[in-house]
Amino acid sequence: MTTVLVTGATGRVGRHVVAGLRAAGVTVRALVRTPDLAGFPPDVELIHGDITDVDAVRRAAAGVDAAFLLWPSFSADGASSIVGALPERVVYLSSLNAAEGGVWGDVEQLLRDAGKAWTFLRPSGFAVNAQGWAGDFRSGDTLRLPYPEASRSLIHERDIAAVAVLSFVNPGHVGQIYELTGPEALTQASQVATVGRAVGKDMHVVPLTGDAARQAMLNQGADPALAASAVSYWASLVDNPEPVTTTVAELTGRPALTFADWAREHADEFRTLSTAEVAAGYVEALSAGRLDEALAYLAPDVIRTAPLESATELKGIDAILENTHRLNANVEYLAVETLGPLLHDSHFAIRFTFDQRNTVTGVRAQTTKLSLCTVESGRITREEVFYYTPPSGS
Repeated sequence: MTTVLVTGATGRVGRHVVAGLRAAGVTVRALVRTPDLAGFPPDVELIHGDITDVDAVRRAAAGVDAAFLLWPSFSADGASSIVGALPERVVYLSSLNAAEGGVWGDVEQLLRDAGKAWTFLRPSGFAVNAQGWAGDFRSGDTLRLPYPEASRSLIHERDIAAVAVLSFVNPGHVGQIYELTGPEALTQASQVATVGRAVGKDMHVVPLTGDAARQAMLNQGADPALAASAVSYWASLVDNPEPVTTTVAELTGRPALTFADWAREHADEFRTLSTAEVAAGYVEALSAGRLDEALAYLAPDVIRTAPLESATELKGIDAILENTHRLNANVEYLAVETLGPLLHDSHFAIRFTFDQRNTVTGVRAQTTKLSLCTVESGRITREEVFYYTPPSGS
């Protein structure tokens, strides 16, 4: 396999697919909506576009040997033209429930009808979905859940990606359907306890009625049909737990990762980080150009003041991103040097010196700025930016 197009490349599974393909010596092209946030190494070719835009998919698929397909919608509407634009070889991230129909079964059928050389990955619930509990872990000691005794065989996203990579680089996977699960079925209450042990915190689980669970999903913008089916599915898992397969171990030659493995890896997301931890993570991510990781340290309603960038305060991550895109529109960063973080109580300071080039004029210059950050409840709530030299986009 020479070049693989990865859709959903910045997502929970896609990032690991990209990393696995690169490690296997495969050239990777990624279709991404926001290239500035992708945070991939320079050898990953980025194509700007959305999986639902057939023209973007055609551009991204031109000249590639295979594609990893993640269809993000809860309906297959529009997927037929996208499937037609993909290369002949496709590994599709489906679902353990695809055989029962729904969007996953519909997309599988589209791939069959199009005559693609397909492989279907049918995972159980993703362990990473437990990230939805992180806010409750950080803010208190109570977690409200529908059907705490519902049992799922949650799979680590790295195991899904490992099977996807094998499906590309090893022969014999065309036409195969792989049902992928974790090595055990755990109740939701046990999952909470597992995360609690990793974090060092006891959480009290309060059962949530089915109606309340549906309404909570609707309040978060979920499709009504999805909310209803999800709650019904959780109810069914009380007496009929998700199955456990050995497919991951059989294909990879190692045991499938456990939910406890996942919880230990992600423990920091469930606890309130100290100012020192926030500062270290934020500086490391920015220094490495991983803007997506840096944004995770910002509070949703973060305030940014930078008089040389904007005449007014910016509030919220979206406004900050828009400002970043404007400033970086014609800038290529060649190197960055940091001093700090310098800590004081709930504040820290960082000095950045950027070696940069204007991609229009070719002029090379340096910009030095000082950022003063305030941390509350483990997130950056305010950033004040002062320049020694003006930003190139000002």
